[in-house]
Amino acid sequence: MTAPDRKPPDRRYPGSPALWRLVVLGVSIFYRIERVGPPLPEGPVLLVANHPNTVLDPAVIQRTATRPVRFLAKSTLFHRHVLSSVVRRSGAIPVYRRIDPGVDTSRNAETFAAVEQALAGGDAICLFPEGISHASGRLEPLRTGAARMALAGAAAGHPVAIVPVGLNFDRLPMFRSRVTALFGRPFDAADLVDAFRADPRGATRILTDRISTRLRRVMIEADPRSDLPLVDRIDRLYAAARGVSRDPAERVRRRRLIARGVERLRREDPAHYDAILRDVLAHDEQLRALGLREQDLDRRMPAGQVLRFVLREGSRALVMAPLAVLALVCFAVPYYGTWAISGRAPDPQSRAAWEVVGGAVVYGAWVAALAVAGGLWFGSGIGTATGVGLVFLAFAGLTAIERQAAVLRLVRAFLATRQTPLRARARLKRQQAAIAAVLDRVHDWLHGRGPGGDGPGAPPSPAAPAARAGTNPRADGE
Repeated sequence: MTAPDRKPPDRRYPGSPALWRLVVLGVSIFYRIERVGPPLPEGPVLLVANHPNTVLDPAVIQRTATRPVRFLAKSTLFHRHVLSSVVRRSGAIPVYRRIDPGVDTSRNAETFAAVEQALAGGDAICLFPEGISHASGRLEPLRTGAARMALAGAAAGHPVAIVPVGLNFDRLPMFRSRVTALFGRPFDAADLVDAFRADPRGATRILTDRISTRLRRVMIEADPRSDLPLVDRIDRLYAAARGVSRDPAERVRRRRLIARGVERLRREDPAHYDAILRDVLAHDEQLRALGLREQDLDRRMPAGQVLRFVLREGSRALVMAPLAVLALVCFAVPYYGTWAISGRAPDPQSRAAWEVVGGAVVYGAWVAALAVAGGLWFGSGIGTATGVGLVFLAFAGLTAIERQAAVLRLVRAFLATRQTPLRARARLKRQQAAIAAVLDRVHDWLHGRGPGGDGPGAPPSPAAPAARAGTNPRADGE
């Protein structure tokens, strides 16, 4: 028996390609986006992702996926919503949730039929199995829809590759902050097909648990307001002390382990947790007092090398600095207007979306208003040139601002290291090394190898897992 014919996957964006390009452009401007993990396989794929950032999560996934993706979206977004027209034109498939008032959940039969048809055609479908968007920083209990869709497809004769996607935001609502999309290894439900035919509910529960486990392996689970900044700080301190890899995949693995250790240590040994937290905070205070950053302690910056760098960048600054200043002046009004709009967001996970959508509206209106004013005063040609020039200035100005900021940081670090006595830097290095040593011992404690007589004192060290990752990738998850 031959396999049924299957149309080749469509390489175009679903829905409106122009709309998706604009959405992807917007999220790429707002965030610094990194992708980690293997490319998506060919054929039917079901992506399952955590959902910390409302309507921006699909844009991040579409930006980082290696093929076009269709999304499931709650039905209330298709009607009586500010983004309804965008959602309808995106090619999304509606989901009818019980928690939404006035929704006819019986229509989910249409949802499953649409997903089955799309997967049978070899498409990639993404859904957020938590069923809600939230900013808790942890994976919420999963709904069973993703497992049912995958099992139904496998039972119908077209196995579906399931790919977990962890969306890890450093600072969720902050402009130009980093988000790392970590794509896990594909897996399937082939071994559960017979069980699904005999006991659909039991097989669905087993697969849902597997999806939950795989998702946790690609996520940094930490409260974004309290624990995540601490995880970031400990990782940067440890990376500076041990010189570990800066690869994004390794960084996510380290931070996932650190976050897990922070939670466990605080629960099981709060006294040691408080002690190491005090040490880290005291170390930070001394760095700030001297105007240094963690990486500056080991940085060797000969005056001649810095001078050559400043001269080279200074020549570029002759062009870039005026662009940066002009952009700051021209776009001050829409910048603060967007900030004011985002402050009215109903919850933390919506704020970035309000900034992106509000920014598109405010900046667009501002550019249009200036272009119209130029056209009324000086003629249509000047008006058109004003509009085009302002769009160019927005992008060029952002590049110039970031470049000048990088130069200023280097000059500041050079001056700070020159002004800091060698004895003070040596003392900070000893503190750094001592904290890293405690992290190593606590890593052993967390993994059942004993604390070496000193007992636990900090979140887990990323050293051993990072070193093992090359020989045993499964040791640290996806």
